[in-house]
Amino acid sequence: MPANYVNGYIMSFNTYLLEPIQYNSKIFTRVIDKHNELIVTRKPLHILRKSCISLGTTYEAAKHSAKRFFGNQHKLPIVVTFDYGYPCIFLPTYSPNSIHNIWIGLHAISNIVPSKMGCIITLKNDQQIELPVQYASISKQFVNASMLYKHYMNERKQITQDTPYYPPF
Repeated sequence: MPANYVNGYIMSFNTYLLEPIQYNSKIFTRVIDKHNELIVTRKPLHILRKSCISLGTTYEAAKHSAKRFFGNQHKLPIVVTFDYGYPCIFLPTYSPNSIHNIWIGLHAISNIVPSKMGCIITLKNDQQIELPVQYASISKQFVNASMLYKHYMNERKQITQDTPYYPPF
C-alpha cells in the first residue's frame, strides 16, 4: 500500500472533500484537506459517522437536526461538529447512501461553475474538482448548507445574548 494510505481519519475544518474511489473491489476515500491529499481505507460515510462520534454527536443526530430545519428533504447537509460555536457543515452531492456520493465542506468552497460534465468546484486551496453533478443540483446543496449555517449562527447569537434563550422544541 502506498505511503499516503491511512486506516482512519477524523473530519474537521481542515477537511475539504471526501470522495469515494474504487481500489480493487473495495471503496476507499480520497480526502482532500487543507494540508494534503490522502487515501483512507474506508468509505466516505464510514469516515463521516466515525467523525461525528469522535466529535461528540452521531450521524443520525446530525441528520435529525437538519431534518428539523429543512423538513423531510433528500440529500441534506449536516453539521459534523462545532468549533468555537461555528458549525462545520458538509453537503452531499448525491444520496448519502450512494457509493458515488461526495461530501464537500461548505467552508472549503470558493466557487462553483457549470461545465460540460456537470460542474467545477474550486476549493479554498485553488484546487479545482470537476464533478458529474448538475450545476443546479450542487447550487441547491450549497444554498441549503448556507441556510443551515446561517440558522446555527442565529441560534448562537441568541444564546450569547444576555437574555435567556428558550429553543423552539
